[in-house]
Amino acid sequence: MIATYTLVKLPLLTPGGQLRWNIDSSSSQQAVKVSNGRIELRGWLLAESEPFARLAVKNSIGTYCFPFNIRRPDVISAILELPAENHPRLLCGFDIKVPFSSQMTIGLESDGLITWLEELIFSPA
Repeated sequence: MIATYTLVKLPLLTPGGQLRWNIDSSSSQQAVKVSNGRIELRGWLLAESEPFARLAVKNSIGTYCFPFNIRRPDVISAILELPAENHPRLLCGFDIKVPFSSQMTIGLESDGLITWLEELIFSPA
């Protein structure tokens, strides 16, 4: 079964400096689809001072941490304004599926500590 939702993003921190991110798959301009109780989240997160950071997602079911799994040369070029080839932060993107909850929080996990970055609130479309 597929359900459609709209999304409101509420930043908990202001992106900039050493910590920048974007949720690509879920924008307020397009509907978000939930299939079989899971939602796909795509985007990127740059944490320049955290070489072994992971993406954290918290919802009503639990907290999950994921390694970055997508190379994003577009982010390195546009955000850092550096050549993307062999850049140490090239693997800064994510494409994950997590259990759906009407409210989720996205964060950065490093050494067991999580910095929460943005709330995602989903409403039926």
